[in-house]
Order: sequence, then structure tokens, then C-alpha cells
Amino acid sequence: MVVFDAIICDPPYGVRAGGRKSGGRKLLKGVIGPYTVPDDKRTDHIPSTAAYSLAECVHDLLDVAAKMLVMGGRLVYFYPVLREDDSTETHFPEHPCFKLIATCEQILSLRYSRVLLTMVKIGPYTEEIAETARLKHLEFKENHLKWLEEGNLHAAVFSSADLSWVMQAIPNPVKTPNQSTEGNTCSFYL
Repeated sequence: MVVFDAIICDPPYGVRAGGRKSGGRKLLKGVIGPYTVPDDKRTDHIPSTAAYSLAECVHDLLDVAAKMLVMGGRLVYFYPVLREDDSTETHFPEHPCFKLIATCEQILSLRYSRVLLTMVKIGPYTEEIAETARLKHLEFKENHLKWLEEGNLHAAVFSSADLSWVMQAIPNPVKTPNQSTEGNTCSFYL
């Protein structure tokens, strides 16, 4: 269902307050199945929630945007970056339906920054992409359980090994001259 020209958001990425999703641990572990809250308990019901990892959040964002954006539509969102002195490459999420066209870094501290990514939809959402997304959700269910058991959600947010499926280096981007304001950098890709 293609309905939007643009999606602009600031997803939770776990530096201060991590993301949460409906479901709870028992549902994610498979102890209980999905349930419907009875009418007489809906007024006071507080839904169970579980942690929502950065990898899963970005995957869901890209998948929903690929389904709902018109061709040529824009997806604009913040993405966290762990600032390392020896790092020369920056890795950003990729999706077959999107092309990264601009980045703008906002330095938050010596350790963290966030980058405003602008992507344009260049391809249709196909059945093959939908199946890949479905399989990735199953993988997230397994990894989510592992991260909960290890208490390793914060490390998983910034681990490039855990995010290798969604993050790849941008091969030789062509940049216009950088525009800097107090340490913040913007780049545009052709």
C-alpha cells in the first residue's frame, strides 16, 4: 500500500532510552501465544512490552518505508554512531529499495553522535523482499531471546558484528564539499 511521499522520524536507539515494543518476554520466548484482552479488562489494561533493539527497529523502519513510500519518496531518520578515533569508515543501513542521498552528523558527545540519513526510494517492494523481511523477523526473535538472556542489549545496539546484515560501507561515495557548523558535518551523495 503506497501512500506517503515522505517518512521523517527519530527512532529510539538506546543511548538514553531504548525502544520498547508490544509483546513482553513471555510472548517473545513462545511461552504464551498472542492474546486478545477481554472487553471488561481493556480500560485498566497495561500492555506488556519488551526491549526493541536498534537492528530490529531499523529493519522494521526500512521495511515499512519500502512498502508505504511512493517511488522517489524520501525516508529521513536519525541513526546513532559510536565515534571512534581510529575509524575512517562509517557504516549505514542499506535496503534494496533505497539509495542513500545525504547525511548530516550531529555530534552529541565525545563518544556518540547521530547522523540524519536521507534515503530515496528507487525500487519496488517485491515478494522476494517481503520474504527476506519475514525471515529476518524470525532471526530477530531468536537473537532477542539471546540478548535478553545475556543482558547484552546495550552492547548489541552498537555492535557492528550484530548489525552486519543491515550495515555495509557506502562504496566510494561522491561528496559535495562538506558544510561544517561547530563540528557537525553534512555530505550529499550523487
